[in-house]
Amino acid sequence: MAFAFPVSLEVAGRRCVVFGAGPLAQARAAALLDAGAVVTVIARPYEDGDLTGAFLAVAATGDRAEHARLFAEAEREGVLLNAVDDPAHCHFAVPAVLRQGDLVVTVSTGGRAPGYAGRLRDELARTVGAEHGTLLDLIAGVRAELRAERPSGADFDEWARKWREALDHDLIGLVRAGRTGEARTLLRAALADDEPKEAVA
Repeated sequence: MAFAFPVSLEVAGRRCVVFGAGPLAQARAAALLDAGAVVTVIARPYEDGDLTGAFLAVAATGDRAEHARLFAEAEREGVLLNAVDDPAHCHFAVPAVLRQGDLVVTVSTGGRAPGYAGRLRDELARTVGAEHGTLLDLIAGVRAELRAERPSGADFDEWARKWREALDHDLIGLVRAGRTGEARTLLRAALADDEPKEAVA
């Protein structure tokens, strides 16, 4: 499968270049800006040197010959390039994205069927609602507290096992019911092997 290694990139403060003037180019530029990138949009035809100093680029021109020239420069300059609807000139595929707070769920077809990825993303959105973002914030808060309390030589494998078991509890059900405080108490207690019965009632 093409693009078989999924990854999330940190683009904040990095130069990213978007080629194209249509709605798709505008959407990619907006997404990069939202992620904190320093974005340059180039609506004219590509010129050699346009990628100087760039970390990442998106080509949304619809011109495969231009994509090929861009790809050649990206290869020389070590720039990650996504050429929309042109997998042969891509270093990465852009997945369909569902965001709930800091929770990010992505669906990728390796560039083979982006419309289907979007359809699956929309189906997931009916199941993964805003409460999942709330639960993520709760889990992250408890994790930060417990990491500060945890002895430096603690067994990582045992710690990971306790987390897996703690997350088996119906925390999302409690959050959906507006019982976020109980969810937090239950999570901390489960990680301490001291489950409070009233928190699961």
